[in-house]
Amino acid sequence: MAATPLTSYKEDVTVRLLTTFKRLLSEGTLISGSRLPAERELADKFHVSRSSLRQALKVLEIIGVISQRVGDGTYVNDGTSSLLCEPLEFLILLSGISFDELIEARIIVEPELAARAASRASVRERTALRHEMQAMKQNAENHDLLSQHDLEFHKIIFNAAGSRVCGMLFTVVHQSFHKLIEFTSQMVSVHHTLAFHQRIYTAIVQGNAAEARKRMTEHLLDVRDLLSRAHQQQESSRLENRISELVVGPPRHRKKKHQN
Repeated sequence: MAATPLTSYKEDVTVRLLTTFKRLLSEGTLISGSRLPAERELADKFHVSRSSLRQALKVLEIIGVISQRVGDGTYVNDGTSSLLCEPLEFLILLSGISFDELIEARIIVEPELAARAASRASVRERTALRHEMQAMKQNAENHDLLSQHDLEFHKIIFNAAGSRVCGMLFTVVHQSFHKLIEFTSQMVSVHHTLAFHQRIYTAIVQGNAAEARKRMTEHLLDVRDLLSRAHQQQESSRLENRISELVVGPPRHRKKKHQN
């Protein structure tokens, strides 16, 4: 019988350890903030080598399940959307999901989240929204900071809506737009962007669900239009560059004369 390759064995052990961790979390044996036992003790409990354990812990750390603090130990993270960021972004890339498809999903879901936020937002969440509105106005000329506060503004709305599933998923979807938000914000005046957010904010603070739904829909339709224009500009620029290459041709390099 052929020997099992070492790499295959390590992969099997890693999968088994990850499955065990998932079960411990689902049972509530491990919870957010839990401190894991020391590496040697944990390896003994799982009946694996320390190197195999380290490999599994590294995977858990990369996907955001745990954090290893130097000199303190290893802790289970809280259930934030950061856990979904890397896996979902890879899923989007591997599946070839376009930004048109992502914005369509936002148009379907986010207006309803805004409506629910208008009905459910706490005083603290409304205060946080006001803070982000002020921050966007104060950083109007800094497109990077403006887009960061834009992301936080929407994240607060998702949380205020009271749907943890939608909140986690659409926070990640919205983060996928970060660079595009920064780019499209330069295509229009900052007052154009702020006006949409101000209307959404006002509707939520006033507790007007129908108005919040309407204003979020208007905002996302405007985003879709900006993304379409940005895409057309990129395609036009790419076409012009390619035509220039074909007409002018590649740069010619003169042959150096050999000295006698």
